[in-house]
Amino acid sequence: MITLWQESLWTALPLVLFCASFLCFGVLLSLTDIKEHRLPNRLLLRWVVMSAVLLLGLSIVRGQYLPLLNAGLGALILGGAYLLLALISRGAMGMGDVKLAIVLGLNVGYFSLSALFLASVFAFVLASLVVLSGMIAGKLNAKSAVAFGPFMILGAALALLMTP
Repeated sequence: MITLWQESLWTALPLVLFCASFLCFGVLLSLTDIKEHRLPNRLLLRWVVMSAVLLLGLSIVRGQYLPLLNAGLGALILGGAYLLLALISRGAMGMGDVKLAIVLGLNVGYFSLSALFLASVFAFVLASLVVLSGMIAGKLNAKSAVAFGPFMILGAALALLMTP
């Protein structure tokens, strides 16, 4: 969990910027995915660069560098898992989702590698609830395309909030 009140002023600043970056890019990518069913590479690249810079700054201020290794592992683990899903789903999950998983893996992995699983579970459960609700309401059917990026972002945010 990101707890600003337990941090010094110098540590809180990169955390506040990290949260603002997560919120801004998360909302922008979610709205784009909902509207256009795509996650633009330029936004994903900007987010990953911004995250890397902020997390590096946080590590320097804290004097803790192991979380950077965890962030890299998180990007590889979550990105690899979503790549596997994209390959076996035959188009149901796009490569934009895979690239988003890399960014989210970096962000979540920095704070907790175990939270990667939690973020994924939240994403799939939330998406399932929305799709089932839409089907029951008659707004969606089995062939409806539903943007998954917003659920991934929300799942990662919830995992960050719930992880010690």
